[in-house]
Amino acid sequence: MAGNHGSGDSGRGWDKVVVHFYNRTQKEHSIHPHGLRYDKDNEGARYVRTGLGGEIPPGGKFTYHWLADAGSGPGPGDPSSIVWWYHAHVEVTQETNAGLLGPIVVTAAGKARPDGSPKDVDREFVAMFMIFDEMQGKNEGLFHAMNGYIFGNLPGLVMKQGEKVRWYLLGMGNEKDMHTPHWHGKTVTYGQRHTDVIELLPASMAVADMVADNPGTWQFHCHVADHMESGMMATYTIVAPVTRSCPVKLGAGEFWQTGTPSNLELTNTSGKSIRRLTVHAGFFVKTTENLNPVPYEWLWMDSTRPNESRTVNLADEKFHGGALAGYYADKSVIGLIFFPGRIEYEDGTVWAPKDAGECYRAYWREPGHELPLNALPPFQLDEEEQEDVN
Repeated sequence: MAGNHGSGDSGRGWDKVVVHFYNRTQKEHSIHPHGLRYDKDNEGARYVRTGLGGEIPPGGKFTYHWLADAGSGPGPGDPSSIVWWYHAHVEVTQETNAGLLGPIVVTAAGKARPDGSPKDVDREFVAMFMIFDEMQGKNEGLFHAMNGYIFGNLPGLVMKQGEKVRWYLLGMGNEKDMHTPHWHGKTVTYGQRHTDVIELLPASMAVADMVADNPGTWQFHCHVADHMESGMMATYTIVAPVTRSCPVKLGAGEFWQTGTPSNLELTNTSGKSIRRLTVHAGFFVKTTENLNPVPYEWLWMDSTRPNESRTVNLADEKFHGGALAGYYADKSVIGLIFFPGRIEYEDGTVWAPKDAGECYRAYWREPGHELPLNALPPFQLDEEEQEDVN
């Protein structure tokens, strides 16, 4: 949830925050905000004495009324927006470990867009660091997570080169949850200093700004050694603008219907005759963040003139026969990508991708999938295929 501090009509220039809560679980729950102003009934916490919104029974409803007052917004020296926690507060430990928590962002008066986001920022990310305990302290039940994801599977941390990015950092948990978020590849501005590591304690909150001017995919992780080794790591990607045209355009493809050929249309858009062309592929498993390489390439050496289009059957015996059939049959595979590798021209010149996946096209089993900023998640070609990439 987000607020625009100072633009409300409460009589003091405070914003009203109204939350309609419907408890669809089998236990009592509530919502307790940090940083906002409330009366006892809207505190959202069970203890002596409990207000009306302190424990909502299964199937119950409650409307919380909170205020973003002068102390809720950015203070002197703060950026134009800050972050607070909200979480359930009946059985706090069990509830937060079940994921009943999240961020509240408050933007300073006059500095917000209509949607509440700060005007001086191009993109915002929230990163929560917490060891989720799902087995009452047993090691096998501890998940060292960032936003609930472990071992590099956190999706969506993609930005354009040159953007100003704001990071809202949150810590929660117990005495083991002392975290040190660390960015590879870039520094951030935190308070009045530049750094690439920030300290978080349980229930703490921090805001840092980054100028995304170093293109690439970089690691983002907690620097506490055993947290990192247990999976508290992710990556973020700074996407550089496209600076060169693609020599081959990938067109329509037929992949997902049983019994249809694996046809892929290619057009030579380079302006020169191609004498040798390789194509690589990858496949997405379950999510658009889990991209894996298909462990072989397709090679053909038929001359292709400028602007000439060819429809190639990738299931042909000279292209590994039915090797793609397993990916079509596996319903956990939600999509394929194809992209050109090394291209040799009749005049002796060569084109090769600067990065794996340059000039890719995606083919989805079902519509509705998309990649943030059209950027591929990190994936690794095998050693032989890597030779096709600069």
